[in-house]
Amino acid sequence: MAKHLAGKVARLISDFLTIGELIRLIDHEMEKRVVARHGLVKLDSLLNLVARLKNEIRDALPPRDKKEVDVLEGLIKRLRKDLENSDMEIGRDAMAAHALQLDLMRIVDTWKCMGETTFGVLEADLKEIDNELTRLTTDYPRVLSYPGASASMMDPSWQAFWREETNLGDPSRPRLANVYPGLATANVVAPLPGGHPAQDVTIRATGLAIFLRQIRIMLQAVSRGSEVERLFAEMIVNDYCAFWELLFVSGVQNEHGQVDLCVLDHWSNANFNGVACLASLKSAPHPRLDQLRQDVRNKCTAHVDADVDIWAADLQHWPMTIDELIDEALRVIEAVGRCARLDMRSRMFFIPPTYLGGEEVVGLAGQEGRYWKDG
Repeated sequence: MAKHLAGKVARLISDFLTIGELIRLIDHEMEKRVVARHGLVKLDSLLNLVARLKNEIRDALPPRDKKEVDVLEGLIKRLRKDLENSDMEIGRDAMAAHALQLDLMRIVDTWKCMGETTFGVLEADLKEIDNELTRLTTDYPRVLSYPGASASMMDPSWQAFWREETNLGDPSRPRLANVYPGLATANVVAPLPGGHPAQDVTIRATGLAIFLRQIRIMLQAVSRGSEVERLFAEMIVNDYCAFWELLFVSGVQNEHGQVDLCVLDHWSNANFNGVACLASLKSAPHPRLDQLRQDVRNKCTAHVDADVDIWAADLQHWPMTIDELIDEALRVIEAVGRCARLDMRSRMFFIPPTYLGGEEVVGLAGQEGRYWKDG
């Protein structure tokens, strides 16, 4: 039975609006989209829950008033039309909840679809849905109790912290970053995905490790107990679980490309020197990994289960504290790094973002990656 649908819908809209404000505060091009991926997760969950809420409202209204839900239904249909079978849907499936194999142009299109214009339109759509739900709760308080949505406050001092050399650094300087969609990012030099299958999956794994590293750095500036802390923690859960599965679980369903082997299986097939090292890591998962995947990732952070209590998404109810989660992610990243350094074919990719000399970086055919403001 669905629980707290109105509250969950309000939180999802609030989360997307907060992510939008966070992206505007971040002035590093890669990190903008690293965070934007989580907005796609929120949209996917919202579509599922707001449709159920709409049906509950209609069922509870007297026959003469059921047409009052028509406007809300139209807004939901518009949002669904924008998302279904779009690059944003692929981004949510392949780059947020998982790290799936995609062909080169699909990688570029999916990463570039996240931009200022797209997110601005989506924010406007969600505000209309929020306004309509507020109207319905005002007109029919016995049918609907909707708390309303709003973005959380941002602290401008976070930006200065992120710009420090020991954190994210100068946003205007070009970087080498071995991330899967780096080709499509301004001010980033990245390897070309594809090629040998073991190389492709190693780049995906390196990218997730980098995402986790950058999210952890951004989180350090944020006040504990805030909604922004929760959102960063959710991103860490999703990327950490995706990282572990990419390392050790073959055959993850992929509706957007070929179903692929995990890193361990690819390294084994290609006789990488780090196979025994990686197999040792597989035999030592965190004791609460399955609980984190099943109760947090699958029900609260990568999806929002309609049937669980709304408070299950709060950090104090997770099986790991935020500090334990960060420590566990770092443990796995450092272990994989040690394994990768045993073979030149993996060592060359598994490095953190590195600043480059020069003032300008261009990509294939002299084309610079897409800036957030251009998307």
